[in-house]
Amino acid sequence: MSLRDRFFSPSDVVADLQWVRTNLLDPAAPEDMRSHGRVTSIELMRRWSGSGRRPARDGIFCQRIFGPVSSFRCACGALCGEEHAGGSCKECGVLCSTSALRECRYGHVLVAGVVHPAVVPIVADALGLSADQVRAIARCEAWFDGDTVRPAEEMDTHENADATGPAALEAALIRKGADPALVAVAVTRAIPLPPPGMRPFFGDLGPAMVDPWIGPLNEAWRSLVLAAQSQLKLVELSPPPIVLMNQQHTVQELFEVVVQATVSPPAATRPWPEPEPISSPVLLMGAPSRLPEDVGTEVVGLFFVDDERLFVQRPHGSWLVTTGGDVLAHVPSCGRIATSIHGSRLRMAEWIRNEWDWFEQDEYWDAKSGRASVAVLDLDTKEYLDTYPADMPLRLLEHAEPEDLVVGHVAEDVSQPARPRPAPLRWGWDRPAVLATTRDGRYAWVGEEDDTAVLDLDTGIPQLDPVMQSWVDAEDPVVRMSPEAPDVRDGGDGEETATALGSTPQNRFRFLHGTGVVSDGEKLWFRIDTMILAAAFSPAADRIAIATDEEIVIISVSHEPAIIGRFAAPDAARQT
Repeated sequence: MSLRDRFFSPSDVVADLQWVRTNLLDPAAPEDMRSHGRVTSIELMRRWSGSGRRPARDGIFCQRIFGPVSSFRCACGALCGEEHAGGSCKECGVLCSTSALRECRYGHVLVAGVVHPAVVPIVADALGLSADQVRAIARCEAWFDGDTVRPAEEMDTHENADATGPAALEAALIRKGADPALVAVAVTRAIPLPPPGMRPFFGDLGPAMVDPWIGPLNEAWRSLVLAAQSQLKLVELSPPPIVLMNQQHTVQELFEVVVQATVSPPAATRPWPEPEPISSPVLLMGAPSRLPEDVGTEVVGLFFVDDERLFVQRPHGSWLVTTGGDVLAHVPSCGRIATSIHGSRLRMAEWIRNEWDWFEQDEYWDAKSGRASVAVLDLDTKEYLDTYPADMPLRLLEHAEPEDLVVGHVAEDVSQPARPRPAPLRWGWDRPAVLATTRDGRYAWVGEEDDTAVLDLDTGIPQLDPVMQSWVDAEDPVVRMSPEAPDVRDGGDGEETATALGSTPQNRFRFLHGTGVVSDGEKLWFRIDTMILAAAFSPAADRIAIATDEEIVIISVSHEPAIIGRFAAPDAARQT
């Protein structure tokens, strides 16, 4: 039997798990029966400008652990060629050998302790409990009160913290005088991670898909690594027991998911269900009654309505203008920024600053009660709608406390604990954000810093993980707003600007990064040398409009960019 079979679908449970426990961390064990390194990073395969994709170090595809992607070439290229076969690179630690290693080499994940699903019935029989009771204790949903199992709600977490979790089951087995072999495998602390060859990618699942998707099995492993790393850090910090119990619950559940997914790899399905149709009209909050203090007057939003019209937004009002700067209409502020267009209706799902800044506290809860925190503007009538149109997209990306970015629904409130919360998106660090969306609202650029992805909100499948460019080289083009502007090639102050996402008719993405760089997600095209307050791509993504201090500038998007239009940003103070 292979290491995979012995651990994930053991036939003789105690003997097989004992075999894995003995061999997994033994350097002398055969190549395909042991781990070749600990996986500690949630980083995956990163795209590097001009050099393709590379597995991240210590991640679930790490070359140092699982073997080289390219035969006889280490990760950094210092060892290249069959003459170096068998040598390990001193720089990156990757063995110079064939890529076939990635079909047989294992890694491992360390956890504070989990209970293998296959051992649950055996532990239950030894302790005179039901399998459900053992699972509940392993997840910290129940605890031992002497020989009685009680629900966690009746537990004093400070007094009885040691009476729940895998360690409590291990201690109970010892008290019962259980078989030492069972005691030894009752709690797993090193989990074998199968070779990448057993965890294939998925590709061509969407019209705009650029990168292959790692798929639900690898997503499950990535989630477990993230939770396990958090758990071990918490153990070191010694937080209140309830915090450790909650994390143990998460790790145990994710481990059970990984075991099941490894035995029966799930098909490539959407990570969230289809949104249910709106059964009754969804009321909208409407416009706020006041302008918050210190909200500012600068341009905060910019949107291409079509090829010839722009929607320009300030906190105190919005304007529909031509691309030549002629004002067509003035619309009162609704406190939100336009994020997508559907026919003649603009959907505004992003607040200017925090939404509660626009209301008094009691007024805010009255306005939000039973209503969706979204605004919809009918461009034909220049009026905001009272109810949400049922034929418009129903999904929303929003933050659920404290920091998860989740996919919600216009007819639900993700902050309500009574509702099942959608799975958080796993891009970004402390607080991932929605960096930009395409004009139709289908694709969203999400994440934080250099950990981002473009998601198809219809399917939930990542389409691309774009390179984040921070500066340009001497030969790269720079669009300068004026001759007096400093040249970015001499160094910049690193201040972040607006971001934007466009899609071409050929389903290729265009990005405005927070550093002012415009790219196709892999190669830099040019940089705009100014502070950008807001930006938007045209319908074909062949132009980009940016808002500077008091000006709207339109730039052609190509390898030879040029300013093709500019005009003063509309402002009520200048309107007659």
